[in-house]
Amino acid sequence: EFPYFLPNIFGTIMCLAGYFLVYFGVPETLPEEKRREFRIGEVVYSCYRSCCQSIVEIVQSISSWIHPTTEYQSPLSNNEEEHSLENGSINYQPDVQKHIHDDDKPATIRSLWSRPSTRQHMLIYWLYSFLVISVDEVFPLFCISKESGLGIQEQRIGNLLTATGLCYLVMQYVVLTKLVESYGFYKALRIGALCSIPVVCLIPLSLLTNMGAEIGTLTWSSLSFLGLVYATTRVFSSVVFSTITMTTNRTVPSHHRATMNGLSMLGGSLAKAAGPAFAGVLFSVSVGTIPPPYGSVVVYGIISLMGVGLYMQATRLEEPSLDEIEGK
Repeated sequence: EFPYFLPNIFGTIMCLAGYFLVYFGVPETLPEEKRREFRIGEVVYSCYRSCCQSIVEIVQSISSWIHPTTEYQSPLSNNEEEHSLENGSINYQPDVQKHIHDDDKPATIRSLWSRPSTRQHMLIYWLYSFLVISVDEVFPLFCISKESGLGIQEQRIGNLLTATGLCYLVMQYVVLTKLVESYGFYKALRIGALCSIPVVCLIPLSLLTNMGAEIGTLTWSSLSFLGLVYATTRVFSSVVFSTITMTTNRTVPSHHRATMNGLSMLGGSLAKAAGPAFAGVLFSVSVGTIPPPYGSVVVYGIISLMGVGLYMQATRLEEPSLDEIEGK
């Protein structure tokens, strides 16, 4: 009678367990002199001020893109700069020099967005968040659809997701650690981007493996195939999220990371909010206009191509220099 009661109770228990594990097991890294006593009124007011400041900075940033008024000026005069370059007394790196003075100031949206490396990493994270949530939204629609999908009931979808979860539990930790140890952060990121979203184009093949099955049921071959493909997508998506988070943190000085992570999470949340709307419209339009069962093939083909585009963008990411990592 209440099919969602037990999953929600289980989710609540897991959230509480995570809270207590963090509370008792994760040490505070903020220096003691900077810590403040928690007061709900101060938190609400601080959030309000941060939101207002963020809106102002976003508007100013957009205005500066439309009407650029300033250009980078070297701290040295032309003669001094040429003399230093000829004598080899400085290692001239425009991207690093541009942010030397900014690193001593509090981070803002504009200062973070002006860093090419940080901007590229955050865009990858936002676009990938958008695609992952789109895949998660399309999958149950594909399973339920009787014309362009499998036409199975909720119980069968639950069994399928259970099989996916088991594969994910077995594969996730091993794949992530082995890839990072063997290839490093950036190659692991590219491998994860290539083996996650682009792989969803294989999901419609389950329509062939499920031919001959009774209405509303799945064959064992279809169950195994879908569980493996979807688990592979989820495993490598965790590789992408883990590596992009770590590499993005390395593009800014340590005292800018809190602001950068806040901006990154804000963009990721907006992308995850837009993903379901995009996926729902794409699926409904494709299924309604394209003869079955090719509507779902087109849907997964489009999402897969977007994943290939994101992979191509990920191959252009460059590891920040040591000076950028140390904030020099």
